Amino acid sequence: MEKNVIVLGLGRFGRAVATKLFEKGIYVTVVDSNYKKIERIASFVSNAVQADITEELALKSLGINNYDVAIVATGSDVEASIESTLICKDSGVKKVIAKATSQSHARILKKIGADQIVFPEADTGARLARALAGSNLLELVQFSNDFSLIEIKAHKDWIGKSLSDLDFRNKYKMTVVAFERDRKMQMSLNPNEQIKEGDVLVMIGANENAKAIEDDLV
Repeated sequence: MEKNVIVLGLGRFGRAVATKLFEKGIYVTVVDSNYKKIERIASFVSNAVQADITEELALKSLGINNYDVAIVATGSDVEASIESTLICKDSGVKKVIAKATSQSHARILKKIGADQIVFPEADTGARLARALAGSNLLELVQFSNDFSLIEIKAHKDWIGKSLSDLDFRNKYKMTVVAFERDRKMQMSLNPNEQIKEGDVLVMIGANENAKAIEDDLV
């Protein structure tokens, strides 16, 4: 099912997540009061709007209730973060993901209904640690309290073996749903096709199983 996402606030985190989602083929609207930020990102997202993210009428005029996911990306302005999250929840957005800069900030966001809290600085640190440790894990995205999607660059031990040979479902309890080869995503999987160097496998499964394969690769 195609998702559409609205990103509120264009700091470094907001810009990064918006452009990455757009690259993945998701319809992304970004909102910020700073016109220069909107102008710079306009070519890299589906829709860019200059507006105050704490103004309920402004967000409702954008049809915020029609979005599957709202990402409240502002963090330094705690008041704006809280106000935007409340507007999103009151407007009926299916899932609200909010950036937090501290544990107390996170507790407030959780109490007012944010569905998921993220700490971008900590997440970035984890990704850097994986890279420095030589991990093949490229992305780990937690969709809910239960499931995660991961992108993994083919490990050297996988090269020349098929999905059937590797049997990720039994070994890790993870299901391979797609793979990327030569920058082309392939959704129709042949279990007997051999994995090549540079392939990226996309898997989905329970959070604890995604963590297990992450730990195994580091």
